[in-house]
Amino acid sequence: MIITELKSVEGFAAFCEGLNLRHFSPHELLSKGQAHETPGHRGYGLNTDPPAELWPNVVPAITMADRIREHFGRPVVILSAYRNTAYNTAIGGASRSQHLKFTALDLSCPGITPQACFDWLCIQREYGAFRGGLGLYRSFIHVDGRGTNATWNNT
Repeated sequence: MIITELKSVEGFAAFCEGLNLRHFSPHELLSKGQAHETPGHRGYGLNTDPPAELWPNVVPAITMADRIREHFGRPVVILSAYRNTAYNTAIGGASRSQHLKFTALDLSCPGITPQACFDWLCIQREYGAFRGGLGLYRSFIHVDGRGTNATWNNT
């Protein structure tokens, strides 16, 4: 089992290498979420790495996250990426969440307001940089590459 997991992580690293990301490592994209890491939380230990067939789905979202880092010159933290069904249910995620398909990232931009990042992403989407969902929350933003535009504000 450990050898299989290691090969999967190595394969994901090679996949990410081909994306030419300037500001993100494969390790960051494999973050399983805070609840997964928090003993006592109902989501503790439930999440998994994304299956290989879903890896290409994250490309639009991580490309935009990389561009946010470039544009603002500030760190961008991936709070949530892939969620398996058990973990998504445990944390109260939407039943049709884009995180289940590995198309979505929830991002925090320390030193930059979520509104500023959201506004910049809206402009990028308007100019055709990607097609997908944008969500604004009090402490983070959501970006996904679902292929159709969707926008929401949960502040």
